[in-house]
Amino acid sequence: MKRYNTALLICFLATFLNSIPVKAATNPAEWTLMVFMNGKNNLEPDAIQNFREIASVGSTDKVNVVVEFGRPKTHVTEEAEGWSGVLRFYVKKGQQPVPSAAVMDLRKKPDLSDMGSPAALNDFIDWSVKTYPAKRYMLVVWNHGQGWRFQMARDASLRVTGAARLPASTVQAMSEIASNPSESPQVGGFRAVSFDDDTGRFLYNSDVQKSVAQLATRLNRKLDLIGYDACLMSMIETAYGFRTSANAMVASEELEPGAGWDYAAVMKSITTKPTMTPTELADAVVDAYKARYGNRHLTTLSVVDLTKVANASTSVSDFAKALESALATERSSIKSARLKLQTYGAGDGLRTSIDLPSFLEFYVASTSDERMKTLAKKTLDAVNQTVLTNYASTKSTTATGSKGLAIYFPAERSDFDSDPYKDGYVKTNTDHQVEFVAKERWADFLHSYWQ
Repeated sequence: MKRYNTALLICFLATFLNSIPVKAATNPAEWTLMVFMNGKNNLEPDAIQNFREIASVGSTDKVNVVVEFGRPKTHVTEEAEGWSGVLRFYVKKGQQPVPSAAVMDLRKKPDLSDMGSPAALNDFIDWSVKTYPAKRYMLVVWNHGQGWRFQMARDASLRVTGAARLPASTVQAMSEIASNPSESPQVGGFRAVSFDDDTGRFLYNSDVQKSVAQLATRLNRKLDLIGYDACLMSMIETAYGFRTSANAMVASEELEPGAGWDYAAVMKSITTKPTMTPTELADAVVDAYKARYGNRHLTTLSVVDLTKVANASTSVSDFAKALESALATERSSIKSARLKLQTYGAGDGLRTSIDLPSFLEFYVASTSDERMKTLAKKTLDAVNQTVLTNYASTKSTTATGSKGLAIYFPAERSDFDSDPYKDGYVKTNTDHQVEFVAKERWADFLHSYWQ
């Protein structure tokens, strides 16, 4: 009887305790910031620096900051105990990125310790939302990035983005670094982010797009803010992929210095005013970035209103269709406008993306066709409405225009042919398809223009 009563009591207590709501769930924080910080590559020292910037302020009862932090087997630095693998942190003030401070150790879970795997990103997002519920969420993808198709080949990660993400003092040496080919093999195909040197895998744009869409379904609303602390990501192609699953995006048209965002300043802003709106938080990221870099380098960062990207893309598509039909008379005006713009990452040999608003402005000035001029102005207005905030150094403004949103536009067919990821900008391609390429008319125009 005593055993029976004990069992009954245990059963009752288990039922009772399970019925008690978790405090965090009934009293969510104002914000949960989720930082997918992949330092499993040559950015390892910068990842440590940025983690410490976050920890200089740390989480509060109103603001949760969780970081999935990866470090490579072959270290760039042995700092912070020189561990390898992936750890999860609930970042507290003064915390160091060491195993003893982690809330979860993923080093013995191969499926979750590969930061180039969609499963790892999905699990991190799901865990963050379940464990640290909030009224608003921001996802930051921290790593290499290369724009429209969001894939980084191994050699490009070192020669292009890696060169740009060195400490700020060496940014001016980008062109010298870019001239030295990497010894690592090239991983061909498509642009991505979050390259994991240990596994050789990376995230495709479509992978991140699906992860955010799943989060939106889980929340029954859009993600408040997605940010890319990575190079070359503020493109209409990137934004298009999140038009139905997120409200705003923070990203750079140009390469980023290795120090990346100023997380200490951002943390001070959001913890001082935890009720800030998504656009206020996005603006705080841009303001801090501007304060950190000023006009010393080719630096950009913008806030894109993803709720207006569909309309802008339709306008771009209509304009592209009209351009394609008018190539017989408009080719010279198109070429004139295009050649006035330097491509992003030009110092590192990139010849693929340009500032979209600036191209439209130059085209309006170069064409004598009033119908096309009117259509270009309409498209420009729609594109400008997507850019809520924009920072561009004077050097970047002079070189590339840099008004907040880029687009893929190699000037010549030879530039397209030399792009190792060019198959992603072919409409018939189905391997990790770029949605903007598949559904809109810009790719059709480009291929007709290059003929």
